[in-house]
Amino acid sequence: MQQTQLLPQAIENSHALKRLLEQEFEALKAQDLSAFDGLQDNKLELLTLLTNDDVAAHLKTHVNSISARAPSNNGWAKVINILEDCKELRLKNQILIDRKLESIRGALRTLQSSDDVNNVEVYDRLGKIKAGRGFKRPSHA
Repeated sequence: MQQTQLLPQAIENSHALKRLLEQEFEALKAQDLSAFDGLQDNKLELLTLLTNDDVAAHLKTHVNSISARAPSNNGWAKVINILEDCKELRLKNQILIDRKLESIRGALRTLQSSDDVNNVEVYDRLGKIKAGRGFKRPSHA
């Protein structure tokens, strides 16, 4: 890619990634896994474009110049700011995924735990404990 096209392309791709991450969050919130899965190929493509050697070299140079207190009024600062927003959005999506997974794991643990319903004492019409249903009568000494 030519140098003159590199910055506008990086800005466009970073904006596209930001929009995609926002769409990803909405799909996760709505539990629309097919929409979420449909975004993954496009996200991978954008990440590949944003991490190619030319873009990475420019970003690294710009980050180093910021740390050296050089003025940061060029377009690469805009790309870095957008990518920082993308990082926040990705973290937000990851938190949502982690919370949903934890609630699913909790539900599975509840379903897989010992069946407390079968350990409940059940009484018949005469008020005597019914045999079975997992209850063991105490032995009389």
